[in-house]
Amino acid sequence: MTSLLRSAAVFGLLAALSPFSSGTTLTVNATTTVRTVDERVFGVNTNIWDSYLNTPETIALLKAANVRFLRFPGGSLSDEYHWKTNTTLANTWTWASNTDGFLNVAAQTGAKVVMTANYGTGTPAEAAEWVTYCNVTKSAGFKYWEIGNENYGSWEADAQARKNDPLIYATRAKDYIAQMKAADSTIKVGIVVSSPNEDYATYTDHPVTNSRTGIVQNGWNAVMLTNLKTLGVTPDFVALHRYDGAPNAENDAALLQKAQTWPDDIAKLRQQLTDYLGTAAASVEILVTENNSVYSKPGKQTTSLVNALFLADSFCNVLKTEVNAVNWWGLRNGQDKTNNLAGALYGWRAYGDYGILSTPSTFGSSTAYDTYPTYYAFKILSLFARQGDRIVSVASDNSLLSAFGCIKADGTLRLLVINKSPTAIQSSAITLTGFTPAATATTYTYGIPEDEAARTGSGSKDIQTASITNASTSFTTSFEPYSLSVLSFTAGTSVPPVRPPVTPPVTPPSSGGGGGGGAVSLGTVAALAALGLARRLARRN
Repeated sequence: MTSLLRSAAVFGLLAALSPFSSGTTLTVNATTTVRTVDERVFGVNTNIWDSYLNTPETIALLKAANVRFLRFPGGSLSDEYHWKTNTTLANTWTWASNTDGFLNVAAQTGAKVVMTANYGTGTPAEAAEWVTYCNVTKSAGFKYWEIGNENYGSWEADAQARKNDPLIYATRAKDYIAQMKAADSTIKVGIVVSSPNEDYATYTDHPVTNSRTGIVQNGWNAVMLTNLKTLGVTPDFVALHRYDGAPNAENDAALLQKAQTWPDDIAKLRQQLTDYLGTAAASVEILVTENNSVYSKPGKQTTSLVNALFLADSFCNVLKTEVNAVNWWGLRNGQDKTNNLAGALYGWRAYGDYGILSTPSTFGSSTAYDTYPTYYAFKILSLFARQGDRIVSVASDNSLLSAFGCIKADGTLRLLVINKSPTAIQSSAITLTGFTPAATATTYTYGIPEDEAARTGSGSKDIQTASITNASTSFTTSFEPYSLSVLSFTAGTSVPPVRPPVTPPVTPPSSGGGGGGGAVSLGTVAALAALGLARRLARRN
């Protein structure tokens, strides 16, 4: 009873700070299947510089977040890395992690793996030996191997006669594929593609014509894919990287609308594959082996709650496409205090970090096992969908409230809902078609209260479990500001009565709503955290 009274007091005090939005509708059609889930969608990059990779603590964290797909040995370092000596370029010192350590991590987690062979400064023979070592000598069964990393980019190491040349890449890729598959005929070998915008036209002396459009192109994808076709080579997959922001131009509200463009991008890439590979393209899988917000110079947005919302939104929008694998960048990357720390960006960590786990530093965490909000996004995703589950159709009429649906193997319905407003509680009418739930549903939530607990050291920074008791085929519930929520519904035998929502008195803000992406003061954040905690206590009682 005390909890309820305290909740009511806090709720009344903070109603003006966190106004309810109105009019949002989520429509779920459990009979419309979008796709079946592949476990490789829930992946992360690992790196050779991570001295904490092959440790019991890291392995336990990977298992707790149910990460199902791992990439090794890194991004651009892959094109400098010589696996036998565990060195890069002409360096004589060795890296903190190595192939044997990664083999153990993969074995302990049971995750599938994509390995990135050294194209830039390596050879097909070196790559083939790596396949032999992993899959024959060590019996690891690593199935996915990609040839190089972002080889279209001037930032990538490339010792060929002409750097970043798509024709040379296609020619050498043929040899890589042949020699790697000679080492293990069961593997799948992929090639690097850029975004599907006919970009990276570094050279113009080997143009190709798109047979569908009749337009002459010099971009990386067009030239490289056309020449692979000429060579009679069809890759097993293509590896795409996507970052949705530019350094020093971060905007929270803008970032949180980026992920919805995944279906268009993948459709464009599929069209490119068909245009330049012909009918053989139908057998080529699309993998996303890197994804994050900014493409360089990570600022505070990368370690904020906003990036966790973006991660979940990105992965779930990928689940609306044909893509079967995504690797977030990355597991650990390192903290950087020199980039964008603007007050207009949400968040309290005064540094950036691409990782979902921290590294020790002089200004951030003192431990290698601290977890950022993006780590909890992985945990939320693990509660939403896994291998073999069925993604179903969900529509939202509010751009600040994204929602995704999944029918689990056990017959339960899961909804993942993302409130992208920093201040407004989003009240939503939810309509379910093709599924009649029991009245009580379990909720899993991560948001401002948990992120504040990480800042203050008081309370739980992990996902919170509660329940609602008014579930039916048509009911209303609400979602806290800047939050990730999974609602788990079991099937009911009858339709319970619909309970009207109880809406407290609200004083709307003078700015006209809580949906903007402007800065939120630390005091307001603390108040919203208290409100979120109070609401969850009320749900439990």
